[in-house]
Amino acid sequence: MIFIDANIWCYYIDARLPEHHRVVPSVRKALTEDSVAINTVVAMELAHYLSRNMDGAAMRETMRALLNLGTLKIIDFDKRLLNESIGHLSVYSGSHGLGGRDATIIASILGHGIGVLYTHDRGLASLCQELGITIHDPVL
Repeated sequence: MIFIDANIWCYYIDARLPEHHRVVPSVRKALTEDSVAINTVVAMELAHYLSRNMDGAAMRETMRALLNLGTLKIIDFDKRLLNESIGHLSVYSGSHGLGGRDATIIASILGHGIGVLYTHDRGLASLCQELGITIHDPVL
């Protein structure tokens, strides 16, 4: 299973971005050949980005289409993941500059046995590699 970070979804959906053409092949391949995961926090981050760059109806339709993909697993941000995220934040915020959203990604990946993270966030990628998570940056 592959967890896809919000920055990759933004690049994938927004054809105006220079990274768009680089991420499309990797994301399309993942969506057709693998199981893909996001958590509800990443979904909201993407919805926020889209709401600033599309009209409301287009944003809702884009999010509806994404969230209804058959190969997409949506990980609910529940109390257990909240506690795990807080734990990661307490350990890695000072030493690695980990933020709250990224702590939810790590908790989701580790808590659901996900082996691969697609991200263009170098700080998150570095910490995830230390934690044994395989990183793929489709932008590079």
